[in-house]
Amino acid sequence: MSRSATLTLTSPGPLRLYSTKELLTLPPPKWLIENIIPEGGLAGLYGPPESTKSFVAIDLALCVATGMSWHGHAVQSGFVLYVAAEGGPGIGKRVRAWLAAHGDMKPTQPTIAWLIESLSITKNSDDVEILMARLDEEMVKVPKLIVVDTLARCFDGDENQQEDMGRFVAGLDRFRHEYGATLLAIHHTRLDGERERGNTALRGGTDTMMSITRDEHGEIVLECTKQKDAEHFPPMAFRLEPVLKADSCVVLRTDHARKQEKALKTQRILDILHEHGPLSWDQCLSASELPRGTFHRYLVELAKSRKIIKENGLWRLNIENG
Repeated sequence: MSRSATLTLTSPGPLRLYSTKELLTLPPPKWLIENIIPEGGLAGLYGPPESTKSFVAIDLALCVATGMSWHGHAVQSGFVLYVAAEGGPGIGKRVRAWLAAHGDMKPTQPTIAWLIESLSITKNSDDVEILMARLDEEMVKVPKLIVVDTLARCFDGDENQQEDMGRFVAGLDRFRHEYGATLLAIHHTRLDGERERGNTALRGGTDTMMSITRDEHGEIVLECTKQKDAEHFPPMAFRLEPVLKADSCVVLRTDHARKQEKALKTQRILDILHEHGPLSWDQCLSASELPRGTFHRYLVELAKSRKIIKENGLWRLNIENG
């Protein structure tokens, strides 16, 4: 005789079975970077040569390491491991530029560690064992984010073979399962530039995929091409800003992109109130599917501009304001 679906079906542990009631009460996924990369997820960032993939990845990593928001998106701060498998001298200049551009920040706290040599990433490779031993025994750190830059320098086998790509994904998954870390793999595009190079086992195993391109005017565009458990975030535009004292550059968000994203989010709130209002704060938040902090920020701005008003505890459009 089966147990009632309202009861706990099995005890916590491996291969646990959940009742429908338990499943529906599981907490929603959390974000490492709000609306961009989920906590504990596997993400890929791919683009052609010289598309500034590493500049963007370094920017992401240092924001998580320092707890700074990433171009308006809140982050969960934590220890970061950055595998700079293509070598240290070049990436060192970029890190120096980032620190200088953010108020001459001093690299005194061990909130990020840099590995400047390649390694073989598979589930049981000697390199993975050595690296994890260093993290556990020498650093005594649990990484929140691990960046692998690039996949090609940490890959054993043929990228086009499903079995070989599957072994690489399993190696990334080991870090996820051991530490609860988010993994970000930097990769190249195919010759046609349409998607990432190699077998689709990488895309199949990821929670988030992002492409990066750079146009003839130097504008850098980051686009979401897969978001397993949420909507795709709108394209984000950046530019490279020189930092003379470091002889390198940092990525800055362009004003146009920021204004476009803000307009989309505020219009979403207005559309919800137009169709379903008046609504309570919680009802409007739920319908918007925006992160709580983002929703609050834009709701306050709409109220200050008198586009919406609050009556009897409910929010509605301010018809008198047009």
